[in-house]
Amino acid sequence: MSIKPWLRKLSAFFLTISLSLTLFSFPAYAYNPFDLAKLKATNACNGCDLSDADLSDIDLYGSAMVEANLSGANLSDSLLNEAKLNRADLTGADLSYATLLGIKLQNANLTGADLSRAKLDNADMSEAILSGATLTKAKLEYAIVSDADLTNAIAEGTNFFNTYLSGSNLSNGDFIGAYMENVRLSGANLECADFTDADLFNARMPNDTIYNGDVSQFTDCN
Repeated sequence: MSIKPWLRKLSAFFLTISLSLTLFSFPAYAYNPFDLAKLKATNACNGCDLSDADLSDIDLYGSAMVEANLSGANLSDSLLNEAKLNRADLTGADLSYATLLGIKLQNANLTGADLSRAKLDNADMSEAILSGATLTKAKLEYAIVSDADLTNAIAEGTNFFNTYLSGSNLSNGDFIGAYMENVRLSGANLECADFTDADLFNARMPNDTIYNGDVSQFTDCN
């Protein structure tokens, strides 16, 4: 009687157990560990999967992450001046207290992202999606946020001095106490937005006129 079939079955069984133990011995990552290592080594990782990665409190000055998946990533307190994140997915990402001067975020998706107290002076966020994002007390002086989606955004006490918001959708947004002197709102949608105690001195309004002290004609909910 041959025992070879029995040995083959026993070998296959132990091989399966061995592979299972090997797979479970490695930690599970939402992001690609090789992509994270590449970013840290080269300061560039275009199109990479960095979802849920911990990138907090690190220097990413001038980094390139164009079209990268950074959804759920933690970038709080990090330095990203002049970084290129065009068309990146930052859905639900934490960018609170991050320094993002001159960052490129054109067409980026920042839905539900936390940008509270972030420094975004001179940032280019044109056509970005900021729906439901938190911008509380962030600083966006001279930033370009034109043709962007800021529906339901929370921007209480945010500094929009000389910010370009032309053509953007600010409907249902919370801009209570925001500093918006010289802001450009030409062609913007302000329907149902709350500008209580906001400073709109010399702001250019959706109808291309200069702010006259009354924003209600643009914020009515129809």
